[in-house]
Parts: sequence; C-alpha cells; structure tokens
Amino acid sequence: MSNRLLLSLEDIHLNIGTRHLFQGVNLHVHEGDKICLIGRNGAGKTTLMRLIMQELELDHGTRFLFPGATVGYLAQHVDFMPDETVRAFVMRGLPGIGSEETSYRADMVLGPLTLDPEALMGHLSGGQLRRAALAQALVNEPDILLLDEPTNHLDLEAIQWLEGFLARSRSAIICVSHDRTFLSNFTSRVFWLEQGTVRICPTGYGGFEAWAETLLEQEARTLQNLNKKLEAELDWTQGGVTARRKRNQRRMNELHRLREKIRTDKA
Repeated sequence: MSNRLLLSLEDIHLNIGTRHLFQGVNLHVHEGDKICLIGRNGAGKTTLMRLIMQELELDHGTRFLFPGATVGYLAQHVDFMPDETVRAFVMRGLPGIGSEETSYRADMVLGPLTLDPEALMGHLSGGQLRRAALAQALVNEPDILLLDEPTNHLDLEAIQWLEGFLARSRSAIICVSHDRTFLSNFTSRVFWLEQGTVRICPTGYGGFEAWAETLLEQEARTLQNLNKKLEAELDWTQGGVTARRKRNQRRMNELHRLREKIRTDKA
C-alpha cells in the first residue's frame, strides 16, 4: 500500500514583484518521504518552504494539505523567551508537558545536541539557540518537517546522529543543506528548483549528479535534433524559425553550463 499523500502543489505560479519565481511547479509529498531541496541561490528554496507553510498566497495553482496534517519549520530565526529553560523551550507545544514521557523525548535529543536542559535560553550563544530550535522541531515530530541548514553549528558526531534520527523519523522531511554528504546519507528523493520549475530526482542526493547528467544530455540531444529540423526548414521560411533556433541555442548553452556546474561545484 502506498503512503498517504500529505502535501500537493499543482501548477503553482508565483510572482515576486516583476520576477516570475515559480512557473508551473508540481510536487507531491507522502508519508515517510526524505527529500532534499536544492537550487542555486535565489532559486526560491525558502519561498517554497513558506508556500508549504501557507505563509504566502499563490498567484495561480492549487495547494493541498491533508486535513489535520501538521507542518514544522526550522527557520534561520529563533523566537524564544529569555527566562525560559532549554527543556521548557524544547517541550513547548508537546502534549502532557512535564510528564515522564515528554521529558524522556526531550532528553533523547538534548544530549546528542550537547544542550544543558536547565540553561536559560537568554544565556545561549547563537549556535546553541539554533541547536535548541532543531531539538524542538525534532521532538514535536510534525507530519512534515522543513529543515533549513540543520547541520549549521553541529560537530561531526552530532551530524551523524542527526542523519540517523531523520532516517528513522516518521515525519516526511524536506531539507535544505550545503552539506552534500549529510544529504546523501538520509534522503530518498531530490526536488531540484531550476528555472521556475521543480525537477524531481527519484533517488536520494547520492544519485543526483548522475541522474542530472543524463537528463541534461537528453535535453541537449533533443535541442540539437530540433535545431537540425529548423535548419532544414530555412529554405522556405526565415524570420520566425531563425528566432526560435536562436532561442533553442541559448537554452542548449544554458544546459551545458549547468552540466559543467554539476561536475565542478563541490560545495
């Protein structure tokens, strides 16, 4: 039996000012999905997360969230009360706060993230605040968990622990990270934001580069074949075909550039 559909975005269009950020985005998130969200700076990764959180209105398209499904978000900014203990902050929103079970759940993440449960939030460093926010997101176990650079301020041991935690989590995960090894070790699909749309790689990040190479080569061959056909038509028509041929050539050059970027961009 297939896992339940939690989230669906269909034919999403969104403009930011005069910029067409999303043009026909389609994606689906099911129970247990472990997804990494990638794209160049400015491609709209944070904006897509805000759309999932229903913080932005669509210009066009349909957004579906399964009734009753919860969405958690580890954002870059942490809201906290300075006199609140780390334990109270992490357990905030959990049912049965103060019970033995919730305290145990909090301790399961506070220890590996090297956080003192009795420390006051107002006394924490920036890195400790981020780890506390991560602990809170993990303990709450929402149906969909959005993570924005969760490995920031974590040492290698904590990152390895987090990989295992996310792999075992019942939450569907959508994660943005510059840590390629981290993404390769727990993700099962890739959402690639590119030129206003989302391309979906059916493997985890470990298989993304090979998949993208094949995809871009196929597209380049298709465009080359189209250009040959356009060349053959030049005898009986000129202006419109020439313009289209030039547009296709520009797109093919862009595909070659992206392919080289995949090969050389090892963040």
